[in-house]
Amino acid sequence: MKSKNLKISGMMLAGVIIIVSFACAINVQPVVIGGSGWYRTYAGLNTFDSYDEFIDFLGSNTYKYNSWGYEESDFAPKILISQSNNGRNGFMSDSFGNGKIVDYSKTNIQVEGVDEPDLVKTDGAYLYILVDSKIYIIKAYPAESATVLSIINFEDDVNVQNFFINKDRLIAFGNSQRDSHEHVDCKTIYGYCPYWWGISTTVINIYDISDREVPELIRDIEADGSFFNARMIGNYIYIITTEYTSNIYYKLEDNITINIPEITINDYTRCIPIEDIYYVNNSEKIDSMTHIISIDIYGDEVDQKSFLLGNSQNMYVSNNNIFLACQEYSYYCSLWGDDYHYEEATIIHKISIENGNIDYIAKGKVPGDTLNQFSMDEHNGFFRIATQKWYDSTTNLYILDEDMNRTSEIENIAPGERMHSARFMGNKAYLVTFKKVDPFFTLDLSDPYNPKILGILKIPGYSDYLHPFDENHIIGIGKDTVESSSGNFAWYQGLKIALFDVSDFNNPKEVAKITIGDRGTDSPVLYEHKAFLFDRERELLVLPISLYEISDEIKEQNNGYTGSTYGKFTFQGAFVYRLSLENGFEFRGQITHMDDDEFLDEYRWYWGSSSFDVIRSLYIGDVLYTISDNMVKMNDLEDLSEINSVDLK
Repeated sequence: MKSKNLKISGMMLAGVIIIVSFACAINVQPVVIGGSGWYRTYAGLNTFDSYDEFIDFLGSNTYKYNSWGYEESDFAPKILISQSNNGRNGFMSDSFGNGKIVDYSKTNIQVEGVDEPDLVKTDGAYLYILVDSKIYIIKAYPAESATVLSIINFEDDVNVQNFFINKDRLIAFGNSQRDSHEHVDCKTIYGYCPYWWGISTTVINIYDISDREVPELIRDIEADGSFFNARMIGNYIYIITTEYTSNIYYKLEDNITINIPEITINDYTRCIPIEDIYYVNNSEKIDSMTHIISIDIYGDEVDQKSFLLGNSQNMYVSNNNIFLACQEYSYYCSLWGDDYHYEEATIIHKISIENGNIDYIAKGKVPGDTLNQFSMDEHNGFFRIATQKWYDSTTNLYILDEDMNRTSEIENIAPGERMHSARFMGNKAYLVTFKKVDPFFTLDLSDPYNPKILGILKIPGYSDYLHPFDENHIIGIGKDTVESSSGNFAWYQGLKIALFDVSDFNNPKEVAKITIGDRGTDSPVLYEHKAFLFDRERELLVLPISLYEISDEIKEQNNGYTGSTYGKFTFQGAFVYRLSLENGFEFRGQITHMDDDEFLDEYRWYWGSSSFDVIRSLYIGDVLYTISDNMVKMNDLEDLSEINSVDLK
């Protein structure tokens, strides 16, 4: 990001060089061991009375490095790794003079009222698309006259990740870096300056887009830590950044460098106030600091607090709380290997964000690891979480109360199988595990003190993403499978889409399914739910798909068994379906952004995606918009005939 003038102080303490780097003025005093501030608590957290105590805490509780790795341990250290929208999501009055109300789709999110940032957004009249750290603003409706109105360019050293739209505000998030350690002679120590010789930062740019042709940057914020994730509730945005404590307290040989975390708002820089830095305890080594920032995008309020919690792996956000999930692994092996212990657990930190105020509430701990944000949920004051213990391949479900105390659990679900997906819907939950077949589990969570597995359905294939069709039906998207001809496992095949009937919760049924392509066929929906477009009222389902197919000749040679055989790349684009309870999945057509020449590359799967790959789709009125890095294409929703296209390169 932009360079800053740093005030640098140095001191000698007991023969060790301590270099303190500040971009904001604070009074630097010699480090004092201990201090009563370590025992002052806030909602179960400890905080500090001075920066000296903070620095001393880091010196005592942060992993220190030498040129060979960890200084302090002969053994491997403990490492801390830290309802969806259905139907019509929004309505926009036609701003082009005829008074028509136009409905449009919004980003597929997990919790109603809690928006998630993405690469593509619409407000029903305009499209906003992030490509190569540029945001294109396109007049999208009516489709016949769609055109690029403006392009927001960012500084060269900012890697834009995603953004929000809120009426006349656009909020973009990017990763950057500020200067650090420039006073340390890295060439003398290393012979060169490592690429990481700096502090990772998150850039938050807020634009006034009331004039879409001339967006105006009205707030420029840069905070320490790499961008982890963000949410928007009403007019408040909540941003989580993380950084390794080795960026704050760095010891190399006999040199110690301190970089106090800072935040810059419109060129005004301040250190994070010491009273806003918290830690859980000082009994374990800490490797990461998490910064949480709340911003009123239409006001002047900015709240920020920092927590020494460990590195967050996944995050779930309800309307009132952020839940950060940090993985914890511990293991011990004796010199002769006859005494071995391994444990994997998830630490969950509950942080209140009501009305923009950031307040730490409590922490809990459960065995196992989370898959993604859909592994977690809050309902009626209880927190539910599904975990996988990778070491012994078991799936578990835990319920915690408001204070993050465990109230109940179901453990050892499908031992020996891997968890592929989870979804919570009110008092119900759904889990999918897989080894050779797909056990689809239905769970009753109406009594948080006594959860129960009520139904189990075993079918070929598995689902990586579960999405509610309605209260009694679930859509599952994953891979079809065939059992191996040798060995106790199955080979995944083409993309599988299934519709489950859970009206009889004790006896779930697969009532419709389709398989697309052969082994190698893929879709970003399997790992990115925002690529999924579904509208129950319109009976519309759209998926971006990379299609791989095995020729009939090869299938005949193997008597129809494909097993580990990969298909040849034949297509990339949007597959459009009509989905109804009466008729299941009805294929309506395909839309691609690719030229004919691109279909000739049979080895394309080795190299990854193309700039012509469709990554998102949405609708405005009766028009389907498909988006790639190169273009926006508009097709009639009725017959999929092409209406228009807009080039982005």
